Amino acid sequence: MEKLYKENLKQALRSLITVNEAIYNSMVDIITQGELKDWNNSVPVGEEHQFHFEIFDNSKDVNIQLLVELMYKVDATFNEIKALNNINLNE
Repeated sequence: MEKLYKENLKQALRSLITVNEAIYNSMVDIITQGELKDWNNSVPVGEEHQFHFEIFDNSKDVNIQLLVELMYKVDATFNEIKALNNINLNE
């Protein structure tokens, strides 16, 4: 495989990582103003919390579910490209 081609595939994979991070951050913003609004309003300013993905997986919000599906699709595409082309991003 041509070196430049493989480098472009690696960049595409890095972009997919960035996309999933952006979708995740959007889901946090949406859920904290939707299903978790009461909880969010009770959290002191500056306090940090970590969300487990299951909270989104189990959400009843249709918009969150659409974003969850998209994240799974992006992740599957990432894994397929990586495996198909035998790519190690740490190289």
